[in-house]
Amino acid sequence: MIVLDEFCFITCELEELKMALKQLIRLGLIGLAMSVATTVGVNVPTLAQQDIYDSDGLNIIGGVESRYRLSYSLDNNSPRNTRASYLLEVKGDKVDSAVSALIVTVPEAFSRYRGRIDLDRIKVRYGRIGNVGEEIAIEEVLWDDRVFSGANDLSEDLDKLEIYLAEDIPANTSFVIDFEKVRNPNRALMQRVNLQVVPRGEELATYIGTWEMLIAYQD
Repeated sequence: MIVLDEFCFITCELEELKMALKQLIRLGLIGLAMSVATTVGVNVPTLAQQDIYDSDGLNIIGGVESRYRLSYSLDNNSPRNTRASYLLEVKGDKVDSAVSALIVTVPEAFSRYRGRIDLDRIKVRYGRIGNVGEEIAIEEVLWDDRVFSGANDLSEDLDKLEIYLAEDIPANTSFVIDFEKVRNPNRALMQRVNLQVVPRGEELATYIGTWEMLIAYQD
């Protein structure tokens, strides 16, 4: 009975700590929440997500190196929202040569928790977030259907989205991948969405960077 009572006491304490952490996140006291979480071993989101969120990537321990973090913007970023939109930016200094295809890899948890990207609503545009320009024609979009010889070493835990362009994106040119009317997952997910590009005349895909996003998280 003593052992059982001690177990119940510890369980109650952990539940109270988790509730306290959630309250801290709601109040915006993220630093304090992270300190408490480190002490008790509870995982919490790194940043509270608003309805519209712009970032160069979340700065988390063990995350993507800063030189590979890509900027993005999320709109209507709540769980199960069927009108979410993702603007995924690539700066021109990341593009060393003309690009004929884009390979975006998404953790399979996105689909497992009912997330869905409408392939017919994907657009690629010249420019940057906040200054999106002319649309780039797309020849074909495939979801985890065809594999480039240089991209088949990806983890089996990743789904692959391939965007074949009707015209090449010139070197040193900024562009934005626009996912419209995304169906967000049923729960908040930290998603590391990777980008590889296929240079003109090449068969091997080249890694460009990662969008490190907290998806479907809106307080």
